[in-house]
Amino acid sequence: MRVALIAPPWEVMPNSYPPLGLGYLASVAQRSGHEVRIFDFGLTPQVSTAQAVESVSPFNPQVVGISAWTHTFHRSLELARALKSAHGATTIFGGPHPTVFPTETLANDGVDHVAMGEAEETFVEFLARLEAKATMDGVLGLCYKDGSSLRQNAPRPFIRDLDALPLPDRDLLNVAAYPLRAANGAPMTTVLTSRGCPYACVYCYKGLFGTRYRERSAESVISEIEGLMTKYGFRDFYFVDDLFVFNMERLRRILALIREKRLSIRWQCLARVDRMPREAYAEMAEAGCDEIHFGIESGSPEILKTIGKHITIAQVENAVRWAKEAGIKTKGYFMTGLPGDTMRTMKQTLDFACRLHLDDAMFSLTTPLPGTRLWELVKDKLPSLSQHDTFAKAFYFAGGDQIREPLFNLSNVDGKKLVQFTQNAPNVFWKRTARRREFKARFGAVMGDAIWRLSLVTLWRPVAWLKRALFQRHDAQLSHA
Repeated sequence: MRVALIAPPWEVMPNSYPPLGLGYLASVAQRSGHEVRIFDFGLTPQVSTAQAVESVSPFNPQVVGISAWTHTFHRSLELARALKSAHGATTIFGGPHPTVFPTETLANDGVDHVAMGEAEETFVEFLARLEAKATMDGVLGLCYKDGSSLRQNAPRPFIRDLDALPLPDRDLLNVAAYPLRAANGAPMTTVLTSRGCPYACVYCYKGLFGTRYRERSAESVISEIEGLMTKYGFRDFYFVDDLFVFNMERLRRILALIREKRLSIRWQCLARVDRMPREAYAEMAEAGCDEIHFGIESGSPEILKTIGKHITIAQVENAVRWAKEAGIKTKGYFMTGLPGDTMRTMKQTLDFACRLHLDDAMFSLTTPLPGTRLWELVKDKLPSLSQHDTFAKAFYFAGGDQIREPLFNLSNVDGKKLVQFTQNAPNVFWKRTARRREFKARFGAVMGDAIWRLSLVTLWRPVAWLKRALFQRHDAQLSHA
């Protein structure tokens, strides 16, 4: 069968990450004998539905599979209806939003089926049944229409052996088209080496891959890296797993294989601050790791407990310091407007971000997405999916300058002040870190850092004078942040 897999456009900005989920679906479908094409409209946010249909039409698909995140769900529906009208194709939705709302998604015109959760095995069985014109009854993980009735089958167990899956088909993804770049400007691509997360942070959704950690073998990971180097010329990689460093034994095996095979690569990853001992950072650096991204979220111990992060301020400080000692750049992710947040705790977070010697920081306005524990706090205020397009305006997706008020304010801060603080936080971060570098350059690393820390205490007159002398003007925005 001819199968079109579609990633809908983001409303404001392009999605620079290849949709590896569609790549995996394409590979398992092709292994079963189907002809597959991937159309990633995430690269072209301004594309109209008519233009998207025009791009897909020459392929004349018999099946259209569409991924749907909450913030793109309205565009996914538009595409499904238009393609069904143009080609009479059978449609199937997958992704986070349909997994949270399977029957609600299925109730929409233009949606024939919904694959819930991890979809590779469900998708292959669905295509086999469809080709054989057989009933969908009993296909685990599938919802379907049976006349005027909506049927929801039992969930499918998660895949235990991830090595058994074929690698995502990057030929269909046109990896050269993605703007993801390393710090030196070199093309970089993403790799997924594990699934599932046992942690229970209130803002995170676990419905796709579950709460049980599952991993690919180190040998499988390195084989994929070697293939990407040989076929596409990549030397820079981003491991986008939630828990790439969860299993230290596997991590050290990956590092050993990189060294043994003399792979000349640079890579970065996401990591928790509480998973690695000090010596692991030097080992990672030796194997090519040049950047780590930490989910820190808050500088307030009370807020960290409230959101179920299960990390301490000391663990954050240690992780960032150990990475710096190993020569690895660091980026911290922070959230504003968390439950219990006040101006005091948000300033505490911003101050903490500035003190940490981070090379980069990102500040996101908290949005309780469906399926998260935060969603339970607000779901009764949004009873109808008719308002799903409002999520396209979420701060994280739209960009700070696009937002005037939070979609849901879970904090104890006025909405407009919350948005203003979030929009201004990156500017304060960069100004403070620039001044820290200036102090250290003028007075040496130890003395300069000490003077910089004192300079944050704006009530001490000699330091205030020193700031004016060094930088010629007093930055009121910095002083009151």
